[in-house]
Amino acid sequence: MKRRSHAGFTLLEILIAMSLSIVILVILFAAMRLGYQSQGRGEEREEVTQKLRIVNDRISWLFRGVYPFTVKRPDLEKLYFEGKSDRVGFVTTSVDSYGKGPEDRAGLKWVSIYADSEGLKIREKVFFLEDVFDDAGGKVYLLDPEVKKIALEYYDVPQGEGKEGEWVSEWNPDDKNYLPDAVKLKMTFVRNGKTETVPEMIVHLNVRNRLNY
Repeated sequence: MKRRSHAGFTLLEILIAMSLSIVILVILFAAMRLGYQSQGRGEEREEVTQKLRIVNDRISWLFRGVYPFTVKRPDLEKLYFEGKSDRVGFVTTSVDSYGKGPEDRAGLKWVSIYADSEGLKIREKVFFLEDVFDDAGGKVYLLDPEVKKIALEYYDVPQGEGKEGEWVSEWNPDDKNYLPDAVKLKMTFVRNGKTETVPEMIVHLNVRNRLNY
């Protein structure tokens, strides 16, 4: 008499199949998690890039309007451009045509660009006041709260034929009667507890003539 064959899985086969299923699920979940993380990093990077573009456009706009305003009096002769390693101040023709303050209505204004614990800031003053070099007064605007530090350099090409230029960390208005050829700016962001230094920007100033007032 022939025995009937019973089709089915053994306990070992079931355990192997379950183990393979678990491994596949783990791989799938890991891939999905990696995809979400990559998407999140991509969105964050895009947001930082957009923020950087806005900040760069604003600062470049101010620098493109730099004006070689020089006060010349019996007791004072000074070019209104002061550059330090962590801040810069200058007179610019880049004014807000919709602005209602005297800083914009004058057609020229003094601006200072700097960063402190609150972020990247711009201070605006009426350009013809003698206290423009003071770190007080005027109107202060917070341009970006995540920019906690800036580093500036100035390209100095001394007047005279054949002289080579160099990057310097300061531009003293008591020693210079001309503007730098360019300004280099590096910004350090602090975002979600992470510090990141973004690529430097260089703005060329194309104005070197003096103006006596």
